Amino acid sequence: MAPPVSDSGSKRSLLLTSAATVVVAGVGGGITYLSLAPSATERIQTAVPLLPDIADAVPTLRKKLQDTFQQVNQTGEPSALADYARLLQANGFAAEAIQAWRLLIREDPEEGRWPYYLAHLYRDAGDIGETTLLLQQTTGHSPDYSPAWLQLGDIALKAGKFATARSCYERRLKLEPTDPYARLGLARIDLQTDRIPEGKTALLELVADHPLFASAHNLLSRLYRDAGQENLAEDHRWLGYKSGRFATAEDPWMRELHAWCVNPQLLFVIGMVDFQTNRGDRGRTEYERAVAVDPEDPGNHELLGDYYRKLNEPELALASLRQSISLAEFQGLTPPLLSLVNLAAIEREQGNFESSRRIAEAGIQAHPRSPELRVELGLTSEALQNFNEAVEAYEQALALSPHDTAAHFHLGELQLRGDQFDDAMASFAASLVQQPTFAPALRYLLQFTLSTDRLVEAGDYADTLLKAYWGDPEVRQLVAIYHLRRGRAEQAAGANKSAIKQFQRGFDLHPRDVDLAFELGTLQLAQSNFQAALEPLEMFLELRPQDPSAHLFLAQAYLMDGRSRRAKELLEAGLRFAEASGQSHTAANIREMLQAVRR
Repeated sequence: MAPPVSDSGSKRSLLLTSAATVVVAGVGGGITYLSLAPSATERIQTAVPLLPDIADAVPTLRKKLQDTFQQVNQTGEPSALADYARLLQANGFAAEAIQAWRLLIREDPEEGRWPYYLAHLYRDAGDIGETTLLLQQTTGHSPDYSPAWLQLGDIALKAGKFATARSCYERRLKLEPTDPYARLGLARIDLQTDRIPEGKTALLELVADHPLFASAHNLLSRLYRDAGQENLAEDHRWLGYKSGRFATAEDPWMRELHAWCVNPQLLFVIGMVDFQTNRGDRGRTEYERAVAVDPEDPGNHELLGDYYRKLNEPELALASLRQSISLAEFQGLTPPLLSLVNLAAIEREQGNFESSRRIAEAGIQAHPRSPELRVELGLTSEALQNFNEAVEAYEQALALSPHDTAAHFHLGELQLRGDQFDDAMASFAASLVQQPTFAPALRYLLQFTLSTDRLVEAGDYADTLLKAYWGDPEVRQLVAIYHLRRGRAEQAAGANKSAIKQFQRGFDLHPRDVDLAFELGTLQLAQSNFQAALEPLEMFLELRPQDPSAHLFLAQAYLMDGRSRRAKELLEAGLRFAEASGQSHTAANIREMLQAVRR
């Protein structure tokens, strides 16, 4: 049904005529006219923005816009105009939405939502001046709506208006006392006004209260790096990474506006953001609504199936993916690639290998240039123990996409299985071209170069792996082994200072590694750095409580530190362990030291 634009135009002409003049009386053979101003209803009816171009809109959206537009024209009610404006903005018709909100602000000036929604449209258009004015109108009408204060604070901070920004953030905190966003803003003001210690303290208190607030961790990481405290910088960088993507502050009014969205593409965007930032139901409502709005589009089911797979709900994913393929085939379209890849993968993950292979092979017929489907075919062939077929599938994928990370990696694993070590390492290295921080390949390469004493190459892999996965315990342990090996090589070459640096780096990464604790502690002790030797030697004793050598070395460090009583206790205990285990040489050394202590 076409929008009733012509009827609306006739009605507007009639309203303008009827509202402009009314015949009141005839006096002395003449006629007197009294001009009347149009009512609010008439002003809305005559000024409401026309329907945008909705020829390509999905039927549900088209009908909602037409019905709402007609409702405004029939009633002239502000509430109907507000619904129309919401529909326009929520579904991406910015120009018409701006006109509608401007009209509504004029006719219903006391409501804070109208300038707030309009402010977001101007912000998206890059007009910060108009955005600021509209947000100020919002806080004037709705002073308790804290998101507006936060946004005003952020705008002022970016403009260097620190006093204004501080005032806005403090207003936000009065309404939301523990709000991390306003606290972050205040910390930024401290940092930008050379109050570095105060800003750092504020950030540390912030992450203590909100340990998953990524922005604060990232800012702390930068501060520690500027101060040369690399380990602390990496700690907070990793915590920021683990906290997930940055999420803007919750905004109930904008969430209300999202409920008016009937555009599948925009619904998927909203849902994706919620999923990535772990908000609400993680975007489930928006993804499912997108399909409900346009259930005949195979691509919508494809995206929903992919979403369900990410949620680890394979049965729901299978149903959506199969529906996507079925709809495409019914409509004479090529089955969607992502649907085929995901469907084959889920079948494989559930142990349905023959089904997975059939889907992958059929998918290759439909998408002969797809490396993803050939990788899936390779994985299924591996599961079926058809290793030659798997190699062929990976090589075909690489012929289509020479730098495909997955194809190189899985080919490398097969080569490793066949004891083709050099070929496998070449494949793992090639898998890093597109993804330089691909952890599985980096681990293999680091382990291999360590096992073959190629420490220079190992160092490159260790640095990349640690930088990308600083907080991963297994990564830290593996990189600590590299530093242990590197330290021993430096020590063998007589470079004791370099050896100490390597042992210390490894110990910092994995302090409960007994070899690192021993090497670092004893070398520091041999260099007369007794205070630096204490921590690793104490850890060595903790890890080897019945090792007489651990007692002996730590006792030496305590003696050098002036703690003779504690040293004597350690030596006496170490002597008992040495005699019980038959370590006569160690026992003799302990007795000699005990005699010196007793004198």
